[in-house]
Amino acid sequence: AMQSKDATKTYLALCDGDGMWNGADYLNKGWFTFDNPVQDENGKYIEDCRTDFQFIASKTMPLKEGDADEGRKITIVLARPHTGRYHQIRQHLSSGTLGHAILGDSSHGRSRTNRLWKKKYNLMKERVCLHLIRLQVPATDYTDDIDVLSPLPPDLKKMLRNFPDLMEQARPILAKEGII
Repeated sequence: AMQSKDATKTYLALCDGDGMWNGADYLNKGWFTFDNPVQDENGKYIEDCRTDFQFIASKTMPLKEGDADEGRKITIVLARPHTGRYHQIRQHLSSGTLGHAILGDSSHGRSRTNRLWKKKYNLMKERVCLHLIRLQVPATDYTDDIDVLSPLPPDLKKMLRNFPDLMEQARPILAKEGII
C-alpha cells in the first residue's frame, strides 16, 4: 500500500539555506514539482524522479564576530516524492538547482556545516534531518483509508527549540497541511 502511486508521503526536512538560491525565492513559490535525475547506489543516473516541495519557513542567525558565514541558515521544507529512488529527496534538495542540503546529510550535504550544527545546535551524530511526518493511503476494496501522523522525534524537537520564531513562521502551513 505504501508503494501505491496513490499513497502520499509527506516528509519534513531541516535544510541548510534561507529559501533563496540562484535568484529563485522558493519560500514564496508554494508547492512545486522538481523533476531531476538522481544517482542510484551504484552511481547510475535514474531519469524518472519527481518530488513536490514546499519551502515553508527560514531563519538566518546573526553573524557574530569570529563566526564563519557558514551554518547560519535553516529552512524547513516539506517534500512529497512521486517516485521512490535512492536518496531522492536528499539528492534533489542538495542539487545545484535547489541548493538546500539537508542538515546532517553526510552523503549529499556539507560536512563543515554539519559539524557546526552538531557543536552549536544539538544536531545528533549520524542524524539526517529528514522525517516522514505524514502518510496517507487511500481506501481499497478491502481497507479503509489510512492517515497517520508521525510527530517529530525528540532530537529534532530539541534542535528546533533553538528557533521558536522559525516554528511560529512554519505553523500556519503545517496546520494547513494537517501536520499539526
